[in-house]
Amino acid sequence: MKKNIALGCVAGVLAFFVCTSVNAARGPSNVTVPNGYFVEAFSTGLDFPTAIAFGEGKVWVAEAGLSGPPVIRQINGRGVARSILSGGDLDEGMLMGPVTDVTFHAGRLWITHRALGDTGLQVGAISSFDPDDPVDTFRTVITNLPAAGDHSVEEITFSRSGRAYFSIGSATNSGVVGADNALITGWLPDATSFHDFAPVNITLNGASFETAVPFSLDPSATAVTAPYRPFGSGAVSPGTVIPAATPATPQEGIIAGNGTVYSFDPAAADPTSTMRLEAWGFRNPYGIGFDPSNPNHLYVTNNGADTRSAEIEGTLTVVESRPLEEDADDLYGLMVGGEAEFFGWPDFFHDEVTGAALPVTDATFCEQGELSFPCPGFVLTESVHEALTVQPALAQFEEHSSANKFDISTSQKFRFMGDMFVAETGSLPPATGAEDFVGFSVVRTNPVTGVVQDFIAHTSNDPDVIFEPEGLNKPIDVKFRGDVMFIVDLGVFEPGLGMVQPGTGKIWVVSHGKGALNGITSGGLSKKSGLR
Repeated sequence: MKKNIALGCVAGVLAFFVCTSVNAARGPSNVTVPNGYFVEAFSTGLDFPTAIAFGEGKVWVAEAGLSGPPVIRQINGRGVARSILSGGDLDEGMLMGPVTDVTFHAGRLWITHRALGDTGLQVGAISSFDPDDPVDTFRTVITNLPAAGDHSVEEITFSRSGRAYFSIGSATNSGVVGADNALITGWLPDATSFHDFAPVNITLNGASFETAVPFSLDPSATAVTAPYRPFGSGAVSPGTVIPAATPATPQEGIIAGNGTVYSFDPAAADPTSTMRLEAWGFRNPYGIGFDPSNPNHLYVTNNGADTRSAEIEGTLTVVESRPLEEDADDLYGLMVGGEAEFFGWPDFFHDEVTGAALPVTDATFCEQGELSFPCPGFVLTESVHEALTVQPALAQFEEHSSANKFDISTSQKFRFMGDMFVAETGSLPPATGAEDFVGFSVVRTNPVTGVVQDFIAHTSNDPDVIFEPEGLNKPIDVKFRGDVMFIVDLGVFEPGLGMVQPGTGKIWVVSHGKGALNGITSGGLSKKSGLR
């Protein structure tokens, strides 16, 4: 569980453990960092960037497409960004937002994004292109992934052998389409037939859920929905089998399940045919990355479940079918290449202290306070549960903190070798059940002990401080290059408070000792600057 350390720091024997506030000369004034570390702005004026990539002495950043078409930009050594590819440069529907990741592999940039599917719904896709000729070399490698719901295709990474690994988030909060998918996440009116898809054959126990119809003219209208089924499609009988969505057995045109990690061979003539399920049972596995000390060990960060609520006639009301309380964000580890491992969703979650698997029926996950609701019940049969082993969590992050992309320090100069640095993009109160603004920081995590503590944190959780336009706002990606940490900052994005400001996204560089930014700007993106 995340340790709440005052001002994101703790005094220690060594000077670099002592935390000080960052002044204007050192970087953003609204955050604190450990003494001896420096945060400097590398590139500013970006529109909601989500990811960074490095290769051949170059830097690229993906802009999500939250305020216009998605864009891939190349950034020079002076921090100046120029567009190399926009959604508008391609045929309509080929490149749609959000673009959630960009990475460089084998001379090409690889991106995860949405695209227009054959059925008219948006689907998830993985595409690649030569950064020197993006339009003419653009190729969609895998498509028809489930992505029209709450979450999309998330991060893509490559193993040492060159195999590609990617993650897909869930369509819903806890397996059931409900009013929250119209009132909170907003996708249901445009994709009324969409729902979660299973990556393996599963059997439902017959549990179904009644919810208000959010787009009905009749305020008393209700609908019954079963897990893994379209909204309002009615109850199902116990023993109903949900068949796996795979490339060989597509379901409604979809070739993969939600809440998953897959891999494929990017060099194959037909990469889709080489897809392999590596793990499932996640809610939103936003960040994935390999353990530098073990090429077969993959880490996954997972966003925990919400209690979706909205103002109904002046009262904050739970508006989803199967709400959960107190589900912290998780860090998981899995071994790739073998039998697909299972991590619990939608019937098992994890203890916020020990990381041990807990059934969704545990009292931890039901609310007895202002937004009272009963404990959720199982949706899968007992025989399915008996056939599965739920893997534990290695660490637990603060509830609603949105623990997203990460990287691991391998630099003696930067220090904390072997520790993971995770971007926490922050909570969205009160719609998700969060009562406060939490996260919005970079936390340092020991994946062996599970200890989590702030590394870069805001001076207070006041939204005026967090969303200071010139400051550090919403970290979403962390990547090391040599001895330097790069942080992708989404910028000012808080729809609940009407604070959405394009052009406030930034790339920050963090170093132990001064001179990282000077080395980049004076030496360019050269080997000498540590960026190759």
